Amino acid sequence: MLLPQKIQAQLKTRILCGDERAVHDPNRAILRRGPTSHTQPESRKKMPLNLEALSDQSLVDTETNPREIFNLLPDKDVRYKYPRDVQTQVWDKWIARRDDRDIVIKMNTGGGKTVVGLLLLKSCLNEGKGPAVYVAPDKYLALQVVKEAKDLGIAVVTDHTAPAFLQGKALLVTNIYHLVNGLSVFGTYDTGSKIPIGTLLVDDAHACLATTENQFTVTVNAGTVPYAEILKIFRDDLIAQSDVKLLELEDGASDSEMLVPFWAWQAKGTKVAKILTEHRNSDEIKFNWPLLKNHLEQCRCVISGSRLEISPKCLPIEAIPSFTNAKRRIFLTATLADDSILVSDFGADPKLVPKHITPNVANDIGDRMILVPQEIDPGLTDDQLKAYLKEKSKTYNTVAIVPSEYRLNYWKGDADLVVTADNLEAAVEALKSGHVGLVVMLNKYDGIDLPGSACRILVLDGLPQARRLYERVETNLLMGSDQIIGRQIQRIEQGMGRGVRANDDYCVVLLMGASLIRTMYLADAKSRFSPATRAQLDMSMKAAGQLNEGIKELDSAVETCLQQSVGWRKVARQAVANIGYPATGSIRPIAIAQRASFDLASVHSFKEARSTMQDAVNSAAGGENAWTMGWLKWQLAEYTQFVDAVQAQQVLKAALALNRRVTRPIDGVEYENLKSKDVEQAKNIVWKFRAYEGKVNALLLQVNGLLDDLSFSQGNANQFEAAMQELAGFLGFLSQRPELDFGSGPDVLWAVGNLDYFVIECKSGATNATVSKYYANQLSGSMNWFTKRYDQTCKAIAVLVHPSRHFEAAATPHATTRVFTEHKLPLFKDEIRAFVQACMASIATLDSKHVQGLLDQHGLTPDKIIQKFTESPK
Repeated sequence: MLLPQKIQAQLKTRILCGDERAVHDPNRAILRRGPTSHTQPESRKKMPLNLEALSDQSLVDTETNPREIFNLLPDKDVRYKYPRDVQTQVWDKWIARRDDRDIVIKMNTGGGKTVVGLLLLKSCLNEGKGPAVYVAPDKYLALQVVKEAKDLGIAVVTDHTAPAFLQGKALLVTNIYHLVNGLSVFGTYDTGSKIPIGTLLVDDAHACLATTENQFTVTVNAGTVPYAEILKIFRDDLIAQSDVKLLELEDGASDSEMLVPFWAWQAKGTKVAKILTEHRNSDEIKFNWPLLKNHLEQCRCVISGSRLEISPKCLPIEAIPSFTNAKRRIFLTATLADDSILVSDFGADPKLVPKHITPNVANDIGDRMILVPQEIDPGLTDDQLKAYLKEKSKTYNTVAIVPSEYRLNYWKGDADLVVTADNLEAAVEALKSGHVGLVVMLNKYDGIDLPGSACRILVLDGLPQARRLYERVETNLLMGSDQIIGRQIQRIEQGMGRGVRANDDYCVVLLMGASLIRTMYLADAKSRFSPATRAQLDMSMKAAGQLNEGIKELDSAVETCLQQSVGWRKVARQAVANIGYPATGSIRPIAIAQRASFDLASVHSFKEARSTMQDAVNSAAGGENAWTMGWLKWQLAEYTQFVDAVQAQQVLKAALALNRRVTRPIDGVEYENLKSKDVEQAKNIVWKFRAYEGKVNALLLQVNGLLDDLSFSQGNANQFEAAMQELAGFLGFLSQRPELDFGSGPDVLWAVGNLDYFVIECKSGATNATVSKYYANQLSGSMNWFTKRYDQTCKAIAVLVHPSRHFEAAATPHATTRVFTEHKLPLFKDEIRAFVQACMASIATLDSKHVQGLLDQHGLTPDKIIQKFTESPK
């Protein structure tokens, strides 16, 4: 290896001067002093070489190849001896495309994404594409990025005013909250770009998107002046949609939400703007209002008993000019199977996003055994699993992630530590530092890292729930659709990644909760996992297939992974050995149309916006189910309203014919009677169950999922009512949700045969010890509704679902009232479960006579349901 001429000259001068003898080590390419042949003066012995003077500029600040920069970093920690193959592969592919403005990089959790991102930004700085910003989902993860950068020896700062950042000499590490808010230090609509960004890297893009959606949502809590004023503006419009639901909402029912009709929002938006402007300095509005105020007519408003939310159809990300104008934007993600939201919410280029960059193979992932205990043994109860996990937690740190306060309360009594936002950082550090035991976290499917022994058993208990009010509305509109299932599976996979943070890490993942398991087996939802996760799940289920039923069998499989037996490590590595990433990313065409229509309408090109959405509807025809098509036509009606209000109502009627959940038109919708006369309960069950022949476990998983949704907890009204409606089919009855589908009537109506009906009002979120006068009157009102729409030959029983059968003194229950109480509802669920298991045992030969006998035995005929599982008012 030849030294540069300048260094050779310096060395030659020193040798000629006789001050020391130089020895060149060709393997290290450095200079060191050799032994001298004579004694030198003390001052000359102490003079070190000035190595900095040997080079005009450090290569680490000029090199643009990330891999070479990695090798040149002089102060990196000893654990960074060499870059991983997957990191080098990503860097090499990025170099070829680095001038593309939007680049998506996908790597498995634990594949070293942070190192990849830091080196990419350092390369951009060296190229002069600064300032460079590394965006993490929250403050905690931003601190982890800073630590990793320091261990690498890469200069980073956390202060956006630091000269080193502004001059392009150091990276800025920040969180998404700091970048995207109405008072952003980077600038907004009002201020313009305060800090231009050359290269922007968004890490854990899926988690950052969730935060960004919240930042672009104005939330006004009930009990405040603006909440009362905005509700007053739209009260008449909401009454026309559903008078009962509005009364519930005004009574403070936090689990009931209403979407303001789009024509009312467009007509009265100026009044809303005036209210929000008057309160723009309040703490709950000031960080969000500046991001929305220029796009208010392109927003939707959802009101519940606890708050109201105003959010845009797509995120107007241009409200943060530095984000929009960044010369390069890099999105890092581990689990983003559907890239559509990068287009619809971050405004990324739909032509560039599908061209994602990935490693050559997807096998650089830690060892996870992913088990579904209640699929292995459908008889296992949640209580049995919880007791088992409590015992295991005495040896291994065990972390359970739950989706709701209801499930959090279920675990609390056995938890060694309950984690909230207030103690998250301390809890994670405690887990990393030693043994804690059983730790329960609420809704933390992303944003935490639990490497090594910090988490050896990870439990996901239940299906992640919608976070924003509009997301709850959309989930109801599209229940069971590919889009909703895909969103839920993605959040499940995010959660599964918390316990394995490196390719030499290992963890057992247990999935429990009937609603989660049911979703996994609907519409082949498992296929939506990333390739590596899918491979690990398949291998784990093959192993589980060798097990018999029971906790001991489950424990033997769990210990096989936790003890890292040679045999298990071998098959675990083989499972992912040849796994690759999809060649391209996936973007739903409707997401591209949604973004384009939103952008056009935002500049008042309403005709073009409507035309774009119409083209999307036409293209989707035949390829989507009825519910999804109705949802698309509802969006078309929203844009049509801007140019032709009469035509918008006609489009809305067409949407309603396909999806009863969409906004009802101004002139309402005619009720369709539910026929009970010809209902034959046993015969209907035979036909229903025969469809599950050869897959009886799927039948039990489906029913268990419905029964799981029938729980007394706040915030689950939609799930409870939907489950109550669907459960009727498994009991051989017909059902409706009249209040939801037609704007009036009970929550649920069952036609149980012989012209008999159950008029059901569901108050699953009730917390009072007594039934209020309001609830009693509502049930009586639903009975009056029934008598107006059904003739005298039809009979109905008023059924209330409420924790208590005790009515307050001022309440007068209907004469036929019966109550599914907190005591009786679990018994009803247990008998349904036992009935289904009995049918499963002989499903191939199931006939009406046998089913009728089982119905009688388990008390599931209409009259016995009332007698055995409901109570009279008290």
